Amino acid sequence: MINPIQADNVIQGILLSPNETRSVEFKPSLSWSPKVDNFKRSHKLQEIIKSILGMSNIRDGGKIILGVVKDKTTGNYVAEGMKRKDLQTYDSDLIYQEIRIFGSPEPRFQVLNIEHDGKNFIVFDVQDFLFSPVMCLNNKKLRKLDHIALYIRTHKPETKKVTDQSEMRELINLAVEKELNSFSYRMGNLFKSMSKVHVTRTTDVQKFKKQRGNL
Repeated sequence: MINPIQADNVIQGILLSPNETRSVEFKPSLSWSPKVDNFKRSHKLQEIIKSILGMSNIRDGGKIILGVVKDKTTGNYVAEGMKRKDLQTYDSDLIYQEIRIFGSPEPRFQVLNIEHDGKNFIVFDVQDFLFSPVMCLNNKKLRKLDHIALYIRTHKPETKKVTDQSEMRELINLAVEKELNSFSYRMGNLFKSMSKVHVTRTTDVQKFKKQRGNL
């Protein structure tokens, strides 16, 4: 089981007034399958993988929080926390190894055991892509995922395939912006290193004096 840590201000704010957004998704307590092939039996685990891929392709990523249920009567989300038997099935290192094969480049995320109000929640803290959007690789043929597809998280909120020009343009613009920022950073470091180089220029007169001295 993952060692618990206290919820920071961001997680506390989300759990005090739980509401799904583009960058926040909730799932009820569920156990994690120890084998990738067992994902085929759990649509909820497949949805988590799809949401990780989708949040990887939006600015600043997002969070998938397990242990939050939707009240069927009111439609409101309730932060119940993870069941103890489910919580014990989570191993962050193993989960990362199992999920990373579904994305190219590999999605960047952490799996955290968060304590809040005496309850535990599993949080998938997803970071946005570094340089190029994360493409889905569904070599395991999971029903909820499409092979060689780009997923994105929308404002609806939902996770879906990129299917129209506005979604594709958003991905391209974000990738271009990241590349420009990286280029600017590299050029800045280059100019800094060049400014530290001391260049010595030798005039013809100095060369003559040096040669005469040698003679």
